Amino acid sequence: MHNFWRSYPSLVPMGLLVLGGCVGHLRDLTPHVFEPGTISTPLVEYGIAFSSDGSELYVARSSDPWGTPRLKSAIYHSVRKNGKWAAPKLASFSGTYNDGDPHLCPNGKTLYFTSDRPDVAAGNTSMDIWKVEREPGGLWGSPTRLDQTINSEADEYSPRTDVDGNLYFASAREGGYGQGDLYWAKRHPDGFGKPFNLGKTINSPTGEWNLEIDREGNILIFESSGRERNLSSYGDLYISFKFNEEWSIPQALTELNTTGSDLNPELAANDTMLYYASTDSLKGRISHIYAIDFEELCKRYKKIAVLPPDPGTE
Repeated sequence: MHNFWRSYPSLVPMGLLVLGGCVGHLRDLTPHVFEPGTISTPLVEYGIAFSSDGSELYVARSSDPWGTPRLKSAIYHSVRKNGKWAAPKLASFSGTYNDGDPHLCPNGKTLYFTSDRPDVAAGNTSMDIWKVEREPGGLWGSPTRLDQTINSEADEYSPRTDVDGNLYFASAREGGYGQGDLYWAKRHPDGFGKPFNLGKTINSPTGEWNLEIDREGNILIFESSGRERNLSSYGDLYISFKFNEEWSIPQALTELNTTGSDLNPELAANDTMLYYASTDSLKGRISHIYAIDFEELCKRYKKIAVLPPDPGTE
């Protein structure tokens, strides 16, 4: 599927005209490798986060081959100047432990990520959700682990927030529907409330591992392994829409999915662009970041979205 290699000077692919926030008539629904040689390299890149103004990004990168048990990664930072992305440099808060899944909040002041770094107070040994705050001078402070309201003894992945600051994430904690489930927690003035499972329409017995939510919290993109529609047991991407507080039946994103691992979705450029990681094939040993026009893709799937049957009518 991914047969075009093309460099993007900005968040919007060359050939797409943007006027008044709308993508022009020329739409390309073939995924393209994002910044080959600079962001997508011979190493493994599998998670990316952009600032709201498109001037900086954070990406998880590893020198381990894809598929390595407990693949160790670190978070790198790049800035865009004069239409070009600089070579990523190791983020100040990363490099010692296994860090991944960066998520930069819209205000650019808080970055969430996952890490197995120790927390003496909690005594944790699993992958947990951490956050780091930007200090007045622009540098990042010291990371802090989210409390046990969010983190558990199991692994947590893929922290994301919507425009209201509500937190969405994946967890392998007990009590879910499968190996890993997706959860959300409401933002409170002093932190987050109790997490709620997104339910059996979204979660399955085979496992859901990472996600992206649009700014309004009405579009969910996530990776799932082992579903009947999957091209790969190593993870395919799905999309679901919220109608009247109910999620539609997830649809496989056929334009994106391969026989390899397709995962870590990221919406950017005011939710007009979708980025994700892919190994391209079943035996792929590296993963790259890909980009695709999301506006048109979203329209295609929203037109055919279906809510699950009412239990009372079954």
